[in-house]
Amino acid sequence: MPLIATVAGLLITSLLLLSIEVNPLNVYAALLRGALGSLFGVSSTLRWATPLILAGLAVSIGFKAGLFNAGLSGQIYVGGFVGSLIGFSITLPWGLHPVAAILGGGVAGALWAFIPAILRRYLGASEIVTSLMLWYVAIGVADFLVRQFFRDPTSAAFLMSVKVMPSAVLPSIFPVGNVSVMLFASIGASLLLSYLSARSRLGYEVRMTGANPRFAHYSGVPTGQRLVLAFCISGFLGGLIGASESIGINQRFVSQFDPGFGFDGFLVALLANGSLAGCIPAGLFLGVLKAGGAEVERALGLSKSIIWILQGSIILFVSAHRLRFLLSRLASQLRRARWKSSPSR
Repeated sequence: MPLIATVAGLLITSLLLLSIEVNPLNVYAALLRGALGSLFGVSSTLRWATPLILAGLAVSIGFKAGLFNAGLSGQIYVGGFVGSLIGFSITLPWGLHPVAAILGGGVAGALWAFIPAILRRYLGASEIVTSLMLWYVAIGVADFLVRQFFRDPTSAAFLMSVKVMPSAVLPSIFPVGNVSVMLFASIGASLLLSYLSARSRLGYEVRMTGANPRFAHYSGVPTGQRLVLAFCISGFLGGLIGASESIGINQRFVSQFDPGFGFDGFLVALLANGSLAGCIPAGLFLGVLKAGGAEVERALGLSKSIIWILQGSIILFVSAHRLRFLLSRLASQLRRARWKSSPSR
């Protein structure tokens, strides 16, 4: 179904391009040329795919437990601040420093996700609302601390911290561009979590909690603990994204550095169709769109908004499929209820 939704999104975007007298084939050719037609294009695609895979994985973990982590961007933001803080305030050896910064950002993201998880478990508060509101709190707190204590005195136009130490910089593993080892970490995390979800008792309990929490509770599953655990894992992955962006791409904390990974993660998760390992090809596909958008703008003079239209069209058709599934399931339940209540029964 995600493949069908992607094709449908391409057709809708093609009709829009034809309405403004633009050949869609030229647009898609420029898109592929910008994303895969050169070494720099491939590097840019992998650079974008790295955080997108992790973001999709974070959202998918929440889905498995029946949770909706709408505030993933807040956890990314907190992870970015803590990762950069470790990068410029603590002296560690070269190989250990970036690892400590990234893991510290991940722990910060997990702790930030722990708040809405606890509110959901003990007070029944919607994790959608609480995590989303904490996103704004994360922005305010991090920006305040940077402005008051860690601001780079040479930055007048933008709010940013001092640079991280050279030992904390996450180096690129590609000849051009900025592709870090986090690419392999994101792929490895997808495969590992996919295996644990399908083969371990803990993964089974998380999936059971998301599928039918009442049944899981009466089966002896500690559903509250599993909800908190899944949400904290989601926040941990978000914190990894923020920390790797701060010490790898920006090499410092930059206010509003997140270009929307939190929301892009939902598109990756939808395209993966519930598969944790499926976040890898879905993230790579979104990486192609992001990397190729600049070439579309440069070569054809079109706005990169056409890429957003394509993404929105894909979301529309994926969501329509899920809506059709829910409606068909509701119709079948109504038919069974009518059959049981018929006079002949």
